Amino acid sequence: MDNGLIKYYVIISLLLLAASVLLFANLGNQYLWQDEAETAVLARNTLEYGVPKAFDGRNTVNPRIGIHSHVGFGNNFTWLYHPWVQFYVTAFSFLLFGVNTFAARFPFAFFGLLNILMLYLLAYRLTKKKFIAVCSSFFLTFSVPYLLLMRQCRYYAPAVFFVLTAVLFYVKFREKGSLRDLIILSVSLILLGYTVHGVFIPIYAALALHYMLFSFDKKTFPKFFTAGLFIIGAVLPWFIYSRSSGHMAAIELEKIFKNLEFQVRITNKYFFPAVFFGIIYLIRAAWKRDFKIYLTEDEKQSIILILTVVTSCIFMFCFVEQRHLRYIVYFIPLLAILESMIMLRLAKYNRALLALFLIVSVATGVFNMGYPNFLFPKYLYEITHDYDGPVEGIVDFLDRNAQEGDVVKIIYGDIPLIFYTDLTIDNSWVYDDNHMPKWIVFRRGWHELLDNDYYSKVQKHYDKHVLDYPDIRYENRPGDLGYHKFATDKEAPGVIVFEKR
Repeated sequence: MDNGLIKYYVIISLLLLAASVLLFANLGNQYLWQDEAETAVLARNTLEYGVPKAFDGRNTVNPRIGIHSHVGFGNNFTWLYHPWVQFYVTAFSFLLFGVNTFAARFPFAFFGLLNILMLYLLAYRLTKKKFIAVCSSFFLTFSVPYLLLMRQCRYYAPAVFFVLTAVLFYVKFREKGSLRDLIILSVSLILLGYTVHGVFIPIYAALALHYMLFSFDKKTFPKFFTAGLFIIGAVLPWFIYSRSSGHMAAIELEKIFKNLEFQVRITNKYFFPAVFFGIIYLIRAAWKRDFKIYLTEDEKQSIILILTVVTSCIFMFCFVEQRHLRYIVYFIPLLAILESMIMLRLAKYNRALLALFLIVSVATGVFNMGYPNFLFPKYLYEITHDYDGPVEGIVDFLDRNAQEGDVVKIIYGDIPLIFYTDLTIDNSWVYDDNHMPKWIVFRRGWHELLDNDYYSKVQKHYDKHVLDYPDIRYENRPGDLGYHKFATDKEAPGVIVFEKR
């Protein structure tokens, strides 16, 4: 093995070591927020019943889904709103490490680590260049939005893994036509379908479209077509059983354009600085009077495949009901490969300038936003310091003051209480005289939605306990970096628990 290869293997090993620290440090410190707790409670119920059930004999997970969605629950409260891979992954972790916060997040952080290695393998397979493979892994390792989402007890991390695996073995299959590679590709897509079906659709469509337009081969087509039918046959039962059509949103032109704008803007803002690179390209082209971009054949093919996948995902997520960062994370690793191709040109021009770009980019984010956001230093603070949120305060207070059999009425943050306490949680969203138990928790930004008469009665007949924990609306969700708290919010008012006199 020559010294050049050893150097790259050392670098990727160091990146994986750094990623391990960034992903696992302080992993169990922050309490699970609402969506994470949903996964964790359903996983705990999976250990008990063999399948994720929303009702455990005392509490119901998110009863509003059963009432207000077109999906609802299955027989005996079987959970249908999400595919089940995330619940079995979490349940297995609970089996190994016990039911706790760290165990809930551990397997997802581990997938997050594997994804960095998978991106390295994919980038090298596509471009045949170790530099691009290592640089791609570098960008993913130090991407704060990526790290935050991978530390969540939620389906994001395994979904990214199955996307990368599917694309990698698709590339291998189109090169050699190997049945083994096609089988692994098929299994990856099936598992993706049972992890998050909204991502399965654009990835399946993208690979099928790319094969027909850019990789069609009469010799491999029968195998590829048969595998495609098999994949559909394997995933279709879940689409039918889970009433997946209930997730479809009304198609409105204004909403489609807003979703498109959001994805393009957030991608540029946090992941791939397209505007910055565009400006640099125009300056260089005008200076040299040469607008041509010189690419190797491997790079051309890589770009076509990456853009096919990215475009398919963006198109799919233009039709969703909400705009979230998590809809972008599935194709972000692929954009790291494109950025690394640009970095290869910079490396050939000036290695010192490359190093400066990487350091400034990671530390400040200035090339993405046009001004520094310092996300990475903030993230380092978050994973090295204690964080206090409303869920922790409420759980601690109830552990010290509530008695067995007590009922807690709460408007938001109910699922974390189901996970962390043994109390009965009234999360019915019915607020009248029949729903005034021993404990009532109002959350800032939520209790304003209530009827004023109910809120007035509670203030009149209950003692108010103001806890020394900040009452922020969404605990600390990572899907909106404009909201995410990298440190305990010292300015927010304390969370309030009401106790019946």
